[in-house]
Amino acid sequence: MKRLFGLLIICLVFNTPVRADVQALLQLVDYMGVDYAGAVANGAVVNEFEYAEMAEFTGRIQTEINQLEPTAATPELKFITQQLATAVTEKAEPSMIAGQTQSIRQLLMTNYNIVLTPKGIPDLARGKALYSENCASCHGDTGMGNGVAATGMDPSPTNFQNPERAHQRSLFGLYNTITLGVAGTPMPARADLADMDRWALAFYVGGLFAQESVLQAGNTAWQQAPLSLSDAVTLSPAELGKANPQGLEKAAWARHNPALLFSGKTDPFKITRDYLAKSLQLARDGNTKAALDAAVTGYLEGFELIEAPLSNVDAALMKQTEGAMMAYRTAISDKVGADQLQQKYDEVFDLLEQSSAALAGETLSPSVAFSGSLIILLREGLEIILVLAAVITFLAKAGRKDALKYVHAGWVLALLAGSATWAVSNYLFAISGATREMTEGLTALFAAAILLYVGFWMHRNASAKAWNKYLQSQVQSALNTRTLWTLALVSFLATYREIFEIILFYQALWAQVDVAARSAVFSGAATAMGLLVLTTWLIYQFGMRLPLKLFFSVSAVVMIILAFIFTGKGIAALQEAGSLASTHVPGPTIELLGIYPNAQALVLQAIVVVLAFAIFFYDSKKKKTVQ
Repeated sequence: MKRLFGLLIICLVFNTPVRADVQALLQLVDYMGVDYAGAVANGAVVNEFEYAEMAEFTGRIQTEINQLEPTAATPELKFITQQLATAVTEKAEPSMIAGQTQSIRQLLMTNYNIVLTPKGIPDLARGKALYSENCASCHGDTGMGNGVAATGMDPSPTNFQNPERAHQRSLFGLYNTITLGVAGTPMPARADLADMDRWALAFYVGGLFAQESVLQAGNTAWQQAPLSLSDAVTLSPAELGKANPQGLEKAAWARHNPALLFSGKTDPFKITRDYLAKSLQLARDGNTKAALDAAVTGYLEGFELIEAPLSNVDAALMKQTEGAMMAYRTAISDKVGADQLQQKYDEVFDLLEQSSAALAGETLSPSVAFSGSLIILLREGLEIILVLAAVITFLAKAGRKDALKYVHAGWVLALLAGSATWAVSNYLFAISGATREMTEGLTALFAAAILLYVGFWMHRNASAKAWNKYLQSQVQSALNTRTLWTLALVSFLATYREIFEIILFYQALWAQVDVAARSAVFSGAATAMGLLVLTTWLIYQFGMRLPLKLFFSVSAVVMIILAFIFTGKGIAALQEAGSLASTHVPGPTIELLGIYPNAQALVLQAIVVVLAFAIFFYDSKKKKTVQ
């Protein structure tokens, strides 16, 4: 149990590390898409060495894709790589190879857990200084590949001012090359540099191709329709030029002005709209998986973050918008007709406009900030209190105050894990919305299973005769080490899941209040803390006065109810992450009880109820037989 407990903390707090083979494979695919033009032209080989290298890389790409962990995209990846191999053998035009490698790259980026964008604004001045220190000797002072150490190098250092080559390289591709280096060349891996330093270098060298006229055109175009952070970083200027009016110019402008990519990052409505628009286009192109991913990301990275403050202003509108977004995702999954999908899309956009108007203004008023802060902490904290208070009161009545250290260790570790999660999400990794929901969902379901176990255990031992015997003899087997560690695990899981949500919602709330309203956030939190302390005291006092048998029976029922709630919330979180299908059924949403109108959650909750009644009935019948 100790090993499991430690392992659980690690798994919950930190994202799964990016597999090096996926990142290296992305670099190989990116390199091939750019360099193939130097090997073949007009259906003929123009450089035998380069062509042999392209053929070798094609085989490596196929081999490595076959070795990746299978996903829903694996069949499509294998099909495209087979097409790529055939195209290289037939000496196809570079534009065809570029398109195929672009498709492979997009599938890898959307189906594997890779952090694709910088966490903060890259510092171009820092990037320039790092370039002078580490890169100029080979690539030259101005990036033309003519540095003092470049003489005799084969292949020659990249000329970052070559427009044709620069237009094919995304910022993520440059960052990846800086991180991993290029095997067989003097270009070393620079994973020793800080993550933001590597991004600063990528932005700096990625913008060297842009002439002043291109930047001016990019500035003008940006005012009309800016790029999203994701598109600007993961797509090459050539790809952006095909997908957006003056996309190439806007890409150049963004590389010279990276702060622009982060100016709208705290606007959840803009994030939601951008991803929904992207999902609609992907669905029209027949890419259902990518369309669904974009729609899920738009919800998790955007709208979910303003649900709490919007609920304070107009709870019905919040629920209606949330439901419309789920209906839109279902329409994508069901591959409905273009007109029907457009209708669902328009409904979501209309509701987003209404929601934006309801939260009009760049910041929330002090009253909304206070109520939002109060409700966030009170709602999430109450679930923690119900579990911890029941367990602590139970141990006190059982005369096992020595065992309280296990429970306290559980919630203290959960607070530390929550703090670590906040640090990780802000400073080390970009924890995606999907990862948040997966963590919340799996934690909730695991907690539900443990709560069921504890609830049944309490009910089974609710006999006054059995516990009077325990109180008289202090039989250790009744509360052995395994049981105590189970209680610690309950304490940890119940606390960590709610802390995880509290961090998420307070980050969103803080981003939407100005300096004048920040004191209201603290006041709301302080008021909620006071109410939670009072609630804890009342539960403890009331619980201590209950007869032993009644207390155990009530505690068992509370545990089962919480398991029911956590089951519904766990399934809902996995559905929001796009990891589980959602089949809508008529009925209300009762968030307090974890009841959501979808078949998957309701069926599993029904199983919890049936299981609880069956075991309670069996235990009661067994006790009567014994008596």
